[in-house]
Amino acid sequence: MTMATEPGPETRSEPHPLTPASRRGSTLILMAFALALVGIVAATIAYLPRGDRPSTLSVVGGPFRLESSKGGTVDSQALKGKPFLVFFGFTQCPNVCPTTLADLGTLLDEFAAEGGDLQAYYITLDPERDTQGVMREYMASFTDRITGLTGTPQQIEGVTRDYRAFVKRVPLPGGDYTLEHTLMVYMMDRNGGFAGPLDLNAGHALALKQLHKLVADGRNT
Repeated sequence: MTMATEPGPETRSEPHPLTPASRRGSTLILMAFALALVGIVAATIAYLPRGDRPSTLSVVGGPFRLESSKGGTVDSQALKGKPFLVFFGFTQCPNVCPTTLADLGTLLDEFAAEGGDLQAYYITLDPERDTQGVMREYMASFTDRITGLTGTPQQIEGVTRDYRAFVKRVPLPGGDYTLEHTLMVYMMDRNGGFAGPLDLNAGHALALKQLHKLVADGRNT
């Protein structure tokens, strides 16, 4: 799990991003958080009777009902029986989020060309600015296999907490703000449990294998 720090482009003046040293420090803190989370889950599973041990890290994830960039709402209950992907970010993120969305879109198109069928959901961490209309316009730049989701601040806070995603609001000069946040594509199994992170950095060949395994495991359970 890594963290992205993105300056918001709403202001026209040059933003003031974190220094490299502070980026490294923040990343180390988030890595420690991720390792602690995995350790807690592993320890919990280790003490369960063998027959009761879950096949996924189900401590990550939870139900949600959010507004869709395609209109209407997406209810996670309707996703039961289908693996899916989740990625958190915000539309005013100028670099990392759109790059990841474009890369993920290309990967999903390749997966579809190989006969795969998988949907992804981009959940905003900035519901105050990312309304349903803003999300609809923003997501039009990417594949329709990725659906943007937004909601009330309370709804977004809840899904962020359930997915153990990190987000921090960072003030910028002039009253603007940016967000530090978790940068990870969550692979969720057919029961809505966390199956692991999708590794886009290792290349599409490996990522495609991960997606095929995610879908195949769903058929075999």
